Amino acid sequence: MDNKTWNAADPGPACKVDGLYGEYGVTWLHHYRGYSEAQLLTLPRVTTETGCAIDGPVTEEVQANNILSMYLDQFKRGWSYTAMYILRDRTDEGGNQTFGLFRPDYSPRKAAVDLHNLTTILADQGSLTTPGAFDYAIPGQPATVHDMLLQKSDGTFLLVVWGERVKGEDHVTVHLNSPCDSVQVYDPTRGTQPVARHGPVKSLPLTLTDHPLILTIGRK
Repeated sequence: MDNKTWNAADPGPACKVDGLYGEYGVTWLHHYRGYSEAQLLTLPRVTTETGCAIDGPVTEEVQANNILSMYLDQFKRGWSYTAMYILRDRTDEGGNQTFGLFRPDYSPRKAAVDLHNLTTILADQGSLTTPGAFDYAIPGQPATVHDMLLQKSDGTFLLVVWGERVKGEDHVTVHLNSPCDSVQVYDPTRGTQPVARHGPVKSLPLTLTDHPLILTIGRK
């Protein structure tokens, strides 16, 4: 299903899992009315337990992509904290125990490696007192492509663009409407080093499928 984790992070009725709307908007059993959809958008919220089990069509690669998108979706849609179930597969009970980022022998699955890559690329030990501004646009942005602008303490902007398409590709062009002198493209499913480097550009074509790309933008 396209946009699976994006919809799951929706605080409103578009969420098809046990989310905020089903607990605090309209209760699941007697359908009592709770917070309005407008109120749910600003209600402080955390996710205490979520994950993706490896089973059938859900391979280790699908699990990894879902977890990357899930963390980005949750942050963009206003969730303060998101906790995974579970870090390592359980071995003390039966049933499907393949939720873990690590196997029972503590070896990392692809999800653990890719998530570590993402946090390494985004890592910043400093703090930013006054965030800056960077103007960009993605004309004709498909519903399965999402974006989020971040800024590091040294002033570097990071534009995260991710796709949530199960099959096929989305081709988009990012228009950088503010001056920049370099753009580096990272793919956390491939490592922590840039997969492409560009000089001064005003637009950059991207092909999105089922995982994020991170653009670090050097300012003039």
